[in-house]
Amino acid sequence: MAYMSPKLNSKSPEVFHLETSDTSGYAVDWHAHDCHMLLLPRQGGLFLTTEGSQTSHVSRQSFSFVPADFAHATQAAPGREKHMTLYVDPSYVKHQGQKSGYRGFAKQVNRSGIWQGTEALESILRLHDQLQGCVSTEAFQRQLPHLNHLLFEECTRVIACQQAQPQPSEHLQQATLVREIQRYIRENLETELDIESIGHEFHLSRRHLTRIFKAVTDETLLDFTNRTRVETAARLVSCTSLSILEISLTVGLESPSYLARLFKRYLSLTPSELRKTR
Repeated sequence: MAYMSPKLNSKSPEVFHLETSDTSGYAVDWHAHDCHMLLLPRQGGLFLTTEGSQTSHVSRQSFSFVPADFAHATQAAPGREKHMTLYVDPSYVKHQGQKSGYRGFAKQVNRSGIWQGTEALESILRLHDQLQGCVSTEAFQRQLPHLNHLLFEECTRVIACQQAQPQPSEHLQQATLVREIQRYIRENLETELDIESIGHEFHLSRRHLTRIFKAVTDETLLDFTNRTRVETAARLVSCTSLSILEISLTVGLESPSYLARLFKRYLSLTPSELRKTR
């Protein structure tokens, strides 16, 4: 269920409010704000779902606009993620919409979308980071309203002048999600990688996870995980002097005998037989 999350209020003289998230596993369920929202990824990517549309991937080279009172849910792609969110007072946008430089943007404020970033936008974001890192907190806070205004000005210019990026097909979105799942598995072989834990990581039901993975890759999630473990273990057997037990533990298997059975299934030989061919 959507809930309102006020970021600005009539008692504040500010028309902008900027927040920065720098974490792993960022996820916010369905909610809405009583102000407009500009979502600006800085590292990694975000999956954004808005009411009436499919989930879209907002990459480092793009930004998203979500209107006030528009329900949405946000989830970070696996790995380290950083993004900035600029909240904008709707009354300010309505007032500025009467001016020639804002009319194009004012016509767009009732729909969400994703736009390609620009060199100017990237320069403003870099300036924000540089000032935050080299001046005092008090000096940075004095500069922040001007930086927020620059961010807003450039984003409104882009939205007024560019067409929103076309929404990818459902299959393309699923393929992007499956690639993220595959990358997560490759980078976390030493951990528990059952369907439930992976589904929890990506906020997917067991049924939905298994269905889209099979549809995109034509193999089950278990087969991909086991095959990836065998391929990684085979490289370690061939290129290192680690024991078979150490290699088993490295790829998330406590039993060398189970690793041997997987080797037989996928490579038609055992780890010991592979080591003898070095």
